Amino acid sequence: MARAKHHPPPQPKALEPLPPNTQAILRSGVEAVAYHIPVVPPSPTDSLLKTTIALPRRSSWTSGLHFHTGHTEHLRLIKGSIFVYLDGDLRIISAKAGGEVSSKTGEILKSGLEIIVDKYVRHDWGRADEYLYSRWSGRGLHGNILYAEDSYEEVVVEEWTDPADMTKPLFFWNLNAVITAPQNKPLSASQNLIKLALGSWWIPFQLSIIFWDLDNWPILLDLRLLASPYLGEKVGTCFERLSEYLMTFVVLFAAKELGRFTGIQSVSKERTPKDLWHVYKKS
Repeated sequence: MARAKHHPPPQPKALEPLPPNTQAILRSGVEAVAYHIPVVPPSPTDSLLKTTIALPRRSSWTSGLHFHTGHTEHLRLIKGSIFVYLDGDLRIISAKAGGEVSSKTGEILKSGLEIIVDKYVRHDWGRADEYLYSRWSGRGLHGNILYAEDSYEEVVVEEWTDPADMTKPLFFWNLNAVITAPQNKPLSASQNLIKLALGSWWIPFQLSIIFWDLDNWPILLDLRLLASPYLGEKVGTCFERLSEYLMTFVVLFAAKELGRFTGIQSVSKERTPKDLWHVYKKS
């Protein structure tokens, strides 16, 4: 596939119609994404709170390598083609093909468009075409890749958790509010001091507090390519995971404690839809 040197930036768009009981948040740039996040709490007739994520063509957005400790995550591909990384297992899923496809032969390897991510499984996902191109183009192997028929379409993925609760919607509302907050937002004296001291780490610091409270644990020390041959595969893998998890817990715990002393919270009223906020405060 020959690519032009210059492309207009990807443009995120809200789905039409909007998924029921959701509101859209659009983020532009090379990692363009449209989040469609629930605005109401679960009810007896609708207990699943699904967030729908749409990625326009040429978006390099990915979820980032992370894991969950209290929830099993479900992803359902609705449109387009995505890569999914699950603890060493890389899959290319195509909505048009109806399941997992081979990037070498194009054949269907496994039917089904729902991916289940168990607790503690390190995972990442995003557009398949962007991932495959960035991974193989620099190695002179790009011509050997077979892209799924819908690789260049908009990607649409539904995401929810088991147990079904408000954690995921609260996470997306507060995360996006921090990322898109204006630079001149009023802060307390102690928060201004921390912001000055942290510099460019101010936003990652706030996100770390959200990560800690809302069960989203990013891999901050990725050791996937650093396994020691002297340890053996099983011992080496165990050492990798323990080191990665320890780094994540230590950094996020430090951020959480610093946030506690400066009044920075993971969930705030100004960042959360009214109905979700009321239920959150009661719980």
